[in-house]
Amino acid sequence: MEEVSESATLDSGAAIQLAKRDDFPIGNISIRPSLRQAEGPSGAATGEPRVVQVLVALADAKGAVLSREDLLQICWEGRIVGDDAINRAVAEVRKILLATGANFEVETIPRVGYRINSVDWQSQIVGKAQASGKTVSRRNLIVGGIAATVLVAGGSAGLIYRNRQVEINRLIERGRVLRSSGIPDGQKQAEVVFRQAIALDPQRADAWGWLAVVLPDPVAEREAAQRALALDPREPNARTVIAYLQRDLDDWTKWEDALLGVLNDAPNSAVALDHVTLFYQGMGRCKDSLLANERVIKVEPFEPSHQARRALKYWIFGNVGDADKVANRALELWPHDPSVWNARMLIYACTNRAPAALALLDDKAVRPSDLKSPSIESWHAGLEAIASRTPQAIASAVEICTQTASLAPGLAANAIMLFSYLGELDAAYRVAEGLFEGRGTAVQQMRGAGINDIYSAPDWARTQFLFIPATDAFREDSRFPDLCQRLGHVAYWRRRGIWPDPFVRGALDPAKLG
Repeated sequence: MEEVSESATLDSGAAIQLAKRDDFPIGNISIRPSLRQAEGPSGAATGEPRVVQVLVALADAKGAVLSREDLLQICWEGRIVGDDAINRAVAEVRKILLATGANFEVETIPRVGYRINSVDWQSQIVGKAQASGKTVSRRNLIVGGIAATVLVAGGSAGLIYRNRQVEINRLIERGRVLRSSGIPDGQKQAEVVFRQAIALDPQRADAWGWLAVVLPDPVAEREAAQRALALDPREPNARTVIAYLQRDLDDWTKWEDALLGVLNDAPNSAVALDHVTLFYQGMGRCKDSLLANERVIKVEPFEPSHQARRALKYWIFGNVGDADKVANRALELWPHDPSVWNARMLIYACTNRAPAALALLDDKAVRPSDLKSPSIESWHAGLEAIASRTPQAIASAVEICTQTASLAPGLAANAIMLFSYLGELDAAYRVAEGLFEGRGTAVQQMRGAGINDIYSAPDWARTQFLFIPATDAFREDSRFPDLCQRLGHVAYWRRRGIWPDPFVRGALDPAKLG
């Protein structure tokens, strides 16, 4: 059996053969390479071979940083693969550590590589030697004791500070992973972890910035973001949160400039990229939205909402096959994520596959747990109308979906998409007037008077769904340019000199509007 001793050095040319590796402990978990398993206080997890190879390689490095080139040599045997392959493997390693309750994490060293942090490697070596009946040489222990004495005498305060900062870095990374993991209550768990980091050092602006991102209350969001900016005026998450809170107080160009300013300073800001993705889609800039979404996927490859949008992007650009692949795989990975479920439902429904959508709607095992009856009933009515196309079913769908549209922004958005797909454009525009302009018969009820489920989020009242295949007929209608004029979109397009992509313009004519 191959074994790495405490004096071993990293051989970047040696491929890891999982079947020949002994089981070993690291931190509070045990790794069983031959079975591709990890076991810890929170349970066991199994990974794909390449993922486990990356985990073993990082463990072999004992806290040293492995560059992407190192990982390519060790785990891909020097083959050339894209950055996405390494990003996905590291993300999967982090999911394994999260699932097993590991007390350490994989830390990203910007522009350098990755390492395992917060592990007492000397204790690991001693513990491993004692478990196998070996002894650590007396000379090594004496040398280690002398070094420790020098550290205490020469700079214990500095060591304590550095250790605290390492722990804060670990907590922030853990909170970031929790936030983007798609697990139930991931946001709440991330909030707890970010608060732990702040308790260790209230002067860490990045901890305050991340806390602002996950807080559910706008007032608390603003206070945390302002605290971060007082410490560091360039903190990207806090700047993005403040920009988001000011979104409807400024015009669209100021909102966009604020986000682009964040990305100019922090190109990998996942939060800013996420907002840019939605904004460009809502302005009909589908290609730019696609590029922004692919950028954020490189930063957070296993964040479910990014993958849900990737499926929708494939659909928008006419690639239904790839849209299905991404949506189906995402549903396997995150069976209870609302964004994934909604994307799968919408693509089924508006590619004339109502029976598949109905089956998904009736599958309680994957249906979001907080989906209320009005949402279920309106989906049922719309899908039955798509399936049969009878006048009676369509009339019933229009009646039910119009009634529920006032309960939540997302239900209004669903009604507009379903009505457009069914050719009921008068009904679609009535709901759009109520949703976007607060007039007509389908005005949104005040907050707290409707329902509270996945369709209650205020972002559903944006216009991103107006530039997708489901609303082709809506955009072709002569009323569409006037609606865009009233919403301020035309003013934005004129000011920027950038109009919606030609294939989603519908009745929009830049020559007449510009």
